[in-house]
Amino acid sequence: MKLLLKVCNLLLPLVLFALVMLKIRGFFSEGEALKGLFIMLGALVVLAVWLGLLLRFCFLPMWGHMISERVYMASYSPDEDPLVALAARIRREHDRALLSQFELLVRQESARPRAWTELANLLADEFCDPAAAVAALLRGAEQVPGKEDRALLLYRAARLCESRLQDSARAAEIYAEVAARYPATAYGRRAQQK
Repeated sequence: MKLLLKVCNLLLPLVLFALVMLKIRGFFSEGEALKGLFIMLGALVVLAVWLGLLLRFCFLPMWGHMISERVYMASYSPDEDPLVALAARIRREHDRALLSQFELLVRQESARPRAWTELANLLADEFCDPAAAVAALLRGAEQVPGKEDRALLLYRAARLCESRLQDSARAAEIYAEVAARYPATAYGRRAQQK
């Protein structure tokens, strides 16, 4: 019903403009071209304002919502993201019991790289378990669909091995894997440099 109303609201000014144009033809045939021209310009201004307001308040928000769903794969804003909210709560309360709830959310949204990076950050920073964080990033690299995202998670796992675990052999192994499997990605190129 709302879509029908929007379509009618879009077509109504065009129909009214066409009717005004039919009326103006009479002015031109009667020799009152100047009067017809002013009426036509006035109708054109009304049409432009009407369609501009309609575009601004009806169609742009609708298109923005559709694009955000495609880009962020969800119809909520980042502030309303349950994953982010639970991560913030865990950081605030330092409650390890909430981690199982968070891991459940990560499994439900396993295609999101952010889910895996948040889990790894919580494990490494909040609960001082970088080995579990590396394992989470490696699991995530198997779950996310995009090559760039897989390369990102593997690269972060290698960086954690290097910086927090001081396991340069394991880090070199993961860097080599990233460089070999995803050479065309940004993180694959960075891994080749390592």
